Amino acid sequence: MNQEEQSYRDQWLAVIDKNGVATPAALYVTAVPGVVAQITKGEPPGSLALQESPGNVLMVNLSPVQDLRQVRGQRSFVSSMLPWDMTLMPMGISSKWSWKSFCDRLDLVVLPDALGEEYKIDTIDRFLFRDGELVSICRKLCREMSLCAGADRLYLETLAIDIATLLMRRYSTRGLSEACSSKSGLAHNQACRIIEYMEANLERPITIRELASVVGLSPHHFLRMFKRTLGLTPYQYLLERRIERAKEMLRDLTASLSEIGLSTGFCNQSHFTCAFHRVVGATPAEFQRLVAAQARCGPSKAGSKMFAGHSRDGSGHPRQ
Repeated sequence: MNQEEQSYRDQWLAVIDKNGVATPAALYVTAVPGVVAQITKGEPPGSLALQESPGNVLMVNLSPVQDLRQVRGQRSFVSSMLPWDMTLMPMGISSKWSWKSFCDRLDLVVLPDALGEEYKIDTIDRFLFRDGELVSICRKLCREMSLCAGADRLYLETLAIDIATLLMRRYSTRGLSEACSSKSGLAHNQACRIIEYMEANLERPITIRELASVVGLSPHHFLRMFKRTLGLTPYQYLLERRIERAKEMLRDLTASLSEIGLSTGFCNQSHFTCAFHRVVGATPAEFQRLVAAQARCGPSKAGSKMFAGHSRDGSGHPRQ
């Protein structure tokens, strides 16, 4: 958790304490450009009076069934929310919330410029709704956030942009017209510049906004144009390149695993081990031991299979 995330977490704990709500069993916070996501687990029954939010607020219920009362201005709504039911509130609105049982939920604050300065996300007010595509992305976001130190920030940012795009397209007062959704890919010279930039910066964290600025695009347009051109998201491409470089370095049997992880852009050992295992099917240490065994005895079928690539869905590709 970085300083910004720790600050947000502390502020939220101060808010619930001021409202007399006990500390939840767990609280995970992720902040990426334009979006703050927070998972609350085991929050005791209580009520909150909240000031105007600086961004649009999407709340996703993670409890089995949650009886929730919401008040916004002169409007009040009581509902029994099923798992993955959602409520959406525009920015700049004060609100009151009350619940009578322990609460698990995902909260997202989406700033107006989350997709770039040329867009302004200003959502409509929805007390209760369900969106299958949003649910799918939020599930992925929750899974990644639960990895804590093993979470990939570029993947988290990609998911956050996907959520912001859906909110803009389906639930914003302005909407995202088809004319604004690029159907073309990157120009050849743009693709070359991006690939060269990625290759030159594999050893450090890179954001979607940073990559988009290299070719003068909004994060929204860049994500779609990159995938249309290369068939992978920027996250998938960078992960594959970093893993390949790590595999090359691991063939030096004297190399330090922690140094290899940091020099290939992974923020810590846990992140490196988790990502490597997801793609390769073995931990870095296991890979290094197999390399040593192959050097002594020659390659085995098991080793060849393990090096061929692996993912959670068995596709051989990292997450979308």
